[in-house]
Amino acid sequence: MYLDNLANWSGNKAVLPAAVARALDALQAEDLAAKAPGRYAIDGDRIFFLLQEITTKPLADTRAEIHRAYADVQVVLSGHERYGVAPGDARVSPVEDRLAKDDIAFLPPPASENFFDLQDGMFVVFLPGEVHRPGCAAGQPAPVRKVVIKIHRELFGL
Repeated sequence: MYLDNLANWSGNKAVLPAAVARALDALQAEDLAAKAPGRYAIDGDRIFFLLQEITTKPLADTRAEIHRAYADVQVVLSGHERYGVAPGDARVSPVEDRLAKDDIAFLPPPASENFFDLQDGMFVVFLPGEVHRPGCAAGQPAPVRKVVIKIHRELFGL
């Protein structure tokens, strides 16, 4: 996991995988305010982004998840979203496994989970296999406009 702010990230490019830097450069060239929610290609199915408008939910109404084929770069454009993060545990079976079809598996609530908040302009990178819980309310449920960049694992050499 990597946490940063769009205003500062270019100074940290050297510590980021090239695919993440490429995706963030491409994202900053987009006029996101003019785009409707949906899927947009950067490099076909290797790098694309989902522009989303969500309403955060109470923790009890969210689920931890993992991906195998894609990394997530979650960028909050406006709003305030809380994320849970936990160490992976190979002994934990998914409660809903859609990895083969949709590259997502939902997990039971992690035994050991930590939380952090993202606000306007902040982003987090989750590599394939990293357990995370997006969409949590930081207080009352609230609207969030965000981008989720999906980067195929092959671009990380995985």
